[in-house]
Amino acid sequence: MMTRRRFRSRPVCHACGVPSSPQPAASEPAESGAPSVMPVSVRVAAITMGVIAALLLVNAGLLWYGFDVTVDRIVREGDGVTEAEARRFVMFALVPYLGIGLILALAAWFLPRRQPWARWIGLAASFVLGLITLFSMLATGGVTVSSLLLFVLSAAAVTSLLARTTGLWVPRLRSRA
Repeated sequence: MMTRRRFRSRPVCHACGVPSSPQPAASEPAESGAPSVMPVSVRVAAITMGVIAALLLVNAGLLWYGFDVTVDRIVREGDGVTEAEARRFVMFALVPYLGIGLILALAAWFLPRRQPWARWIGLAASFVLGLITLFSMLATGGVTVSSLLLFVLSAAAVTSLLARTTGLWVPRLRSRA
């Protein structure tokens, strides 16, 4: 015959009182007025700059990898284009996008770390990229999927970096004297 034991429920632990309002972190001053949680505008800016940087760097890498093939194709399809002119054209297409991609990658990395220079450098690079893309669309007389994507992402990055919440969250570049 089996006997059943009765178990008494004993308390496992006793919780102490939990404060109802969170305490500010020791590294951030409570008087600064800046919110401690990253605003959505900063996240959008960092993500869009990261996506743009990835697209530009991949494009520059593929163009560099297929440099000779691209030059040969331009010479073959161009009317009277020399090889030196084609090489110069490909380099002028490669270098700006490589530079802007690297700048945007740095800005996307350091903006969530509250670096004020990252906001302004990212804003300048995104604005310049938007202008370059807009002028290239007007010059060619058409809109491609990649140019439209670059323009829309650039506009999103610019508006997010200029947002009031981004300005409140990222410290000033220079303190007022």
